[in-house]
Amino acid sequence: MCFFPFDQFVILVIDSTDRERLTVTKEELYKMLAHEDLRNAAVLIFANKQDIKNSMSTSEISKFLTLSSIRDHPWHIQSCCALTGEGSVNHIISTVC
Repeated sequence: MCFFPFDQFVILVIDSTDRERLTVTKEELYKMLAHEDLRNAAVLIFANKQDIKNSMSTSEISKFLTLSSIRDHPWHIQSCCALTGEGSVNHIISTVC
């Protein structure tokens, strides 16, 4: 089931400790980006659980998801920790503003 109420952004939160699910995540990301309703969407990926030992770095996740091959959508990957709020949208906004 897909639901795209806001077609300007794709926000994806990834569990940085779950290497097994990353293949499915990659497939779903590219399916979403191919959808006509999201043709102009920017992509923001949060790599969550960065506080946990052996979590994948944003660089590792970016490489696995082949984010550098995404040419039709502006994208950014951000490390974060939902537990502390570090790297979250609120944290980013409060840092910038």
